[in-house]
Amino acid sequence: MAPRKPENEHKVNSFRPFGKIASHVDPMVLWTFFGLFLISAVLLAFQLDTREDCTTTDIVLSNKQHTSGKAYTVGEVITFNADNKDKDRKNFSWEFGDSSARQTGAQVYHAFNKPGSYMVTLVSGKCAWNKEIIIIAAPAGPVASHPDVFPIIDGPSEVFAGRAVTFTNKTPGAHSWTWRLLQDNAEAHSQSAVTYTFSSPGERTLSLIVNGDTAHMVLKRITVFPARPIVSDPVPDPGFQPPPPPPPVEPEKPKGPTAPAVADDEFLFMLSQVTTKQKSAGDFSKYLCDNLSARVLLNDKETDNFAHFCSRIYGKKKFKIEKVNLIKDANGCVKEIRIMYDRKKVLGIF
Repeated sequence: MAPRKPENEHKVNSFRPFGKIASHVDPMVLWTFFGLFLISAVLLAFQLDTREDCTTTDIVLSNKQHTSGKAYTVGEVITFNADNKDKDRKNFSWEFGDSSARQTGAQVYHAFNKPGSYMVTLVSGKCAWNKEIIIIAAPAGPVASHPDVFPIIDGPSEVFAGRAVTFTNKTPGAHSWTWRLLQDNAEAHSQSAVTYTFSSPGERTLSLIVNGDTAHMVLKRITVFPARPIVSDPVPDPGFQPPPPPPPVEPEKPKGPTAPAVADDEFLFMLSQVTTKQKSAGDFSKYLCDNLSARVLLNDKETDNFAHFCSRIYGKKKFKIEKVNLIKDANGCVKEIRIMYDRKKVLGIF
């Protein structure tokens, strides 16, 4: 006969967590679930480690002629700077909200052609910054007695690839220069002259700012042609040849009036100032050698004289000039202007 158990004795059972679940679930399923959990934790830690700090950069605007207020005027050249404190952040992309082309770089220049509110966006990596820009129409005022003087870029507009070409500026009173090609990762140069050697053919645009005055920035378009092959000259047959007679001396012809150099883009920009009442026909007199009746060809169809054309577009802000070609004589005087404009936007003006 088995001994009787005391009444205060309790049965002790070992506790096994998830014992019932483990007895009904395949161990491979539990290990798979545990592995997926570890992978998810690693991916989450990697994403947290690669997050970018977007608080170290801001958009800063500057303009030498802009001293007060938040609004800028139509045609005013604004300098946009990426105020960046992160040395590892280098690639910046700008969008100006006016359907213009995107620009790249830590410092860019832009002018708005119409009044309104524009949202400027700066993007770098995964970060984006926005700044609202208010553009107002330029105030109407009396025509200045002394027209604005734009610096002139001296140098050829057509060059060959592989050959060095030098551009200079001799603006009186100039003490600082900023030369820059309008292309990605272009370096700025700060001397009165700059030399470039273009490696490939194509179109280039060179900008110049004198004395930090961005409102009078000028552009020069350069066409680069393919490099010419070097052909050695044939060796002449050595032999007796009488020296050629001296050329006849021609009397020196009297020189006519000369005009200061002006590029097509500069002339186009000054014409746009006529539409905003900032300039008039008389401001172009020095480029036309006082011939304000110079012939104007509009869209290759209509002709007019320059003085009458300026009176027609004076104050017409909707008149959009797309292209200007200047035809000059030997003394640099503009004798004919070919103008292409948007016919749709000037309905009712002409």
